[in-house]
Amino acid sequence: MRFLLLFIMVAGFALPTVSSAAITRLTAQSSISAVTVYQDRALVTRTTTVKLKPGTQIIALEGLPVLLQDDSVRVEAKGTARAVITGIEVKRGFLARTADKRVKDIDEEITQIERKIGLLDSRKAGLLAQKKFIDSIKVAWGDRISHQLAAGKPTGTELNDAMLFVGNNTVKAEEQEREIEQEKRILKEQVDALKRKKQEIASSYRKENKNIEVLIETSKEGTMTLDISSVLDNATWEPSYDVRLSGDGKTAALSYRADVKQHTGEDWNKVNLTLSTARPSAGGAPPILHPWNISFYRPVPLAMPSVARRQESRMYKKSMKMEMDEALVNAEALPEMPAPVAFQTAEANLERTSVSFRIPGTVSIPSDNSRHSTMIATDTAPVTTEYMTVPKLSPVVYLSAELVNKASWPLLPGSIKIFSGDTFVGSSEMKQVASGEKFTLPFGSDEQITIKRDELKQHKEAGLFGKNRMAYNCKIEVNNLRKETQNITVKDQLPLAADNEIKVTLEETTLPPAEKKDDGTLIWKLKLAAGEKKTLSYSISVEYPKDKEIRGL
Repeated sequence: MRFLLLFIMVAGFALPTVSSAAITRLTAQSSISAVTVYQDRALVTRTTTVKLKPGTQIIALEGLPVLLQDDSVRVEAKGTARAVITGIEVKRGFLARTADKRVKDIDEEITQIERKIGLLDSRKAGLLAQKKFIDSIKVAWGDRISHQLAAGKPTGTELNDAMLFVGNNTVKAEEQEREIEQEKRILKEQVDALKRKKQEIASSYRKENKNIEVLIETSKEGTMTLDISSVLDNATWEPSYDVRLSGDGKTAALSYRADVKQHTGEDWNKVNLTLSTARPSAGGAPPILHPWNISFYRPVPLAMPSVARRQESRMYKKSMKMEMDEALVNAEALPEMPAPVAFQTAEANLERTSVSFRIPGTVSIPSDNSRHSTMIATDTAPVTTEYMTVPKLSPVVYLSAELVNKASWPLLPGSIKIFSGDTFVGSSEMKQVASGEKFTLPFGSDEQITIKRDELKQHKEAGLFGKNRMAYNCKIEVNNLRKETQNITVKDQLPLAADNEIKVTLEETTLPPAEKKDDGTLIWKLKLAAGEKKTLSYSISVEYPKDKEIRGL
């Protein structure tokens, strides 16, 4: 068996001129076999198998999405036929107007509802005729009763019967008419909704399409399988993570998912799906630095000779072109946000600058721009938990956990849902984490560890030659009600003096802070045994000249 493997790139390459009489055109049926999804596009590979006879033949794939990028088409082929691919061309085409079953069903439904509206109109016409008849009886009885009253004949019973007949039938007709109008209004709303749905279907129905034509010169009869790949926009994927802290707080289960959506114009049915972290839109080379020229400003005279004016105009246009070219290069080379991704798969492929993930099995994703989540993998990792509290701002103790990215690739930014056991704590954002790097996630507040902060503010006036003094006496009580020893970080702060004449000191501390940062943050590291309570007390002293007024205290 003889195999032929070709790789053809389309870059403004048209089919060579061949006599149409010597060309056989074969319209091939293809199916999408594989898709690689990037952050903002997808590489779609479709496969077809054809039988070739000696001679020149065009293999045509018709009805492809109009979003297909012409210069991205690639062809690989193999088979028993002895042949050479001599050209590829992408052409625009138009789909023939065919009856759409969904539109037909909607039209039939609209027709049935409109029939119901017509029947209601007929009933309404009958009611109007009935009302006119009642009105004529009312007029006739009115004339008759008027004559009888004028003649002095008592007509009480007849008058009462007439009033009841006219009144009851008039009310009944009015009620039926209102019911008909209400039913018509409901039916018309249904018709309007169906017409909007029909319009949406019609607007999404693409008459225009693209065709790929592959020109093949065959010297020996046989079969050939072609894999034709092309890039389409309107496809993307992004990550989602779930992390679940175990009950003992020693491990966390991290789930990796990928949310894929596409609106390329064709459904992906049972395809081999690959997710890639590569960013084709960022380009493959760093930006180029152009000379940075500076000079003194020289205003252009109001009146310039025509020759000088033309020369100045050419220089200005040249300068503007250089600036625009530089801006364009820099804009094309600007780094974009990394494609968010959930990474964990047994079929990860680490390239030099990117990672691709082959999703096991096949996946179906319709072209409706809706999100389709696929599980990549789960992992369980040991964690280091720590409690942190800022009692000056909130009387709550918060739990956080430190994890390590054990995967051989980075975790890209994405949304993450956080659980503590079976309790949903909240949502957060995963920042980019390199392989082997530590990262911390919040796990909400814990009512089993309590915090209380009391503050006493004292102001002392200065003496004749002294200074004003403001003192803050603080006491913090931390109580560990859990059954295990816990590490708790307590944060407070010192005010920052913006003037050399203001002196801020930390005094009378029962336990010196473990860290004092330049921004005034004070950090205590406490270790509390089960059921243990600790008290921190300290004073903050602020001194300043007596003739000055201080703000911020």
